Amino acid sequence: MKKLFLFAAAVAFITSCSPTEYVTTATTYDYRESSARLLEGNSNFIVTPTIADLSVSDKKIIHKETDAFAHFGVTRSVINNIAAYKRIALSKASKAYNADILLGAEIDVETIDNHLVITVTGYPAVYKKFRNATEKDLELVRDVQDIRNSASVIVDAPQQIMDVKIVK
Repeated sequence: MKKLFLFAAAVAFITSCSPTEYVTTATTYDYRESSARLLEGNSNFIVTPTIADLSVSDKKIIHKETDAFAHFGVTRSVINNIAAYKRIALSKASKAYNADILLGAEIDVETIDNHLVITVTGYPAVYKKFRNATEKDLELVRDVQDIRNSASVIVDAPQQIMDVKIVK
């Protein structure tokens, strides 16, 4: 009887210590990121001004991005990170049209069947003919900066610049 009790206790102990099979669900994450201008020269470098021509297409493109967002639905987290998804769509549109930049870019975001659809429109452009800036180029840059500075003054206080009296 003592041996039977020890045997039963041993069996109970072994079965209680045997591994239990747990069913787990694998979670996968897709991660995408677009980055630009992260490697700008810092203050330790003197950068020689460089000028390039910009070749702009006369055809406006419409790029509807759905593939990048097809694997997940729209959640509050997705909406909170919409700026990142817009950058992804802009990057994908630039790559699809071999563009360095999209001029006049517009980005529209909508949800269709609980998935993001981001539409990018604009004019693809490519930088060409890189060269060192000449004095004439630098003069043009200074003139443009002057125009921009005076334009901001006009926007801030138009009645002072144009000597216009506002009558109410």
